[in-house]
Amino acid sequence: MAKTSLKLQRKSSAKIKKLVVIFDFEIQKRQIPAFRASVIEKVGRKNILFHNHLEHQFVYGYPLIQYKTVHRNPTIVCINQGSEEILKFFQQTDWDLLIHGKRVKTQIKNIVFDYFQCGFSTKPVSYRITNWFALNETNFLKYIAIDDNIGRISFLQRVLTGNILSFAKGIQWHIDGQIKVTIPKLREGRLFSFKDHQMVGFDLDFVTNMVLPDFIGLGKSVSRGFGLIRRIE
Repeated sequence: MAKTSLKLQRKSSAKIKKLVVIFDFEIQKRQIPAFRASVIEKVGRKNILFHNHLEHQFVYGYPLIQYKTVHRNPTIVCINQGSEEILKFFQQTDWDLLIHGKRVKTQIKNIVFDYFQCGFSTKPVSYRITNWFALNETNFLKYIAIDDNIGRISFLQRVLTGNILSFAKGIQWHIDGQIKVTIPKLREGRLFSFKDHQMVGFDLDFVTNMVLPDFIGLGKSVSRGFGLIRRIE
């Protein structure tokens, strides 16, 4: 079903460039870090936007190049300057990737470039977020100390609001209005391993007054495929 266009309120907004590159082979979500590492190796570690590290230090800020899966196809989502940096991959003599020691010949299944206007919507907008890395060690302890669903939903709504603000800061979008986020139903989180730590992630729907682009990530570790959002009708 085609998505209806959304009308923006007369408040702050930001136009971004977004390039989505979907490759023609399949991987599992747990293979995204290997896919990411292979792309970084192909372009060279001197290209910081591909990995957000400067020498041995992490560069804090919203990642402008993100690695994901869309229907099991490995995907790179590039925002603003990231959509220009990705040309360093396509300028390579071949696009073969070495994933878990196996050489994969790649072609592009789909590539979409467009401009997207982020802003406040005149009506509520529904999204689905998958593999949302919402709770680090600190706020996980706060979360489990809450003994009712209403309180836990309220806690996660505040976390998600903060994630949207972090995205806005990363694209230099100054928000001058109130972000409203509602999680209609709380689903059980699930444990997953991340950098030798057990973390909690969620798949859930939320409603907000913000117009956000499909396939971006919200929360932590979005460059590794966590927190992917898509608008739903």
